[in-house]
Amino acid sequence: MQIADSIQLNNQQADSSKVWKIRLLIIFFSAILFIPFIGNVHLFDWDEINFAESAREMIVSGDYSTVRIDFKAFHEKPPFFIWMQVVSMKIFGINEFAARFPNAIIGIISLLIIFNIGNKLYNYKFGVFWTILYAGSFLPHFILKQL
Repeated sequence: MQIADSIQLNNQQADSSKVWKIRLLIIFFSAILFIPFIGNVHLFDWDEINFAESAREMIVSGDYSTVRIDFKAFHEKPPFFIWMQVVSMKIFGINEFAARFPNAIIGIISLLIIFNIGNKLYNYKFGVFWTILYAGSFLPHFILKQL
């Protein structure tokens, strides 16, 4: 009985290290998929423009607790995503790339979540299949890159 338990434990450890390698590969390839060229196109969607403007106004005013557009309170959207844009704009400067960088990070996290759900439901192969299927679809590129 101890030998069977030992073999099962070794298989779980091998699967665990394999899963972590797959997660790192997902992070690497999704960064290559989502990050390049996100700053090449001007902001054009109403949400995209207003969120970036709200983040810029937070930086200018120093008031990070109130979302504002044209320096007037704007309570229609929660502030977390705008705070992510503020951090991005403080790192990369106030530009299109910085405004869209949080979208790319959320895209990477989404692919990791999809993999983890598939891995938990069935196995790591299903998680990889599900991740590739979603990454290859039109939706994440349309939403995350705003092309």
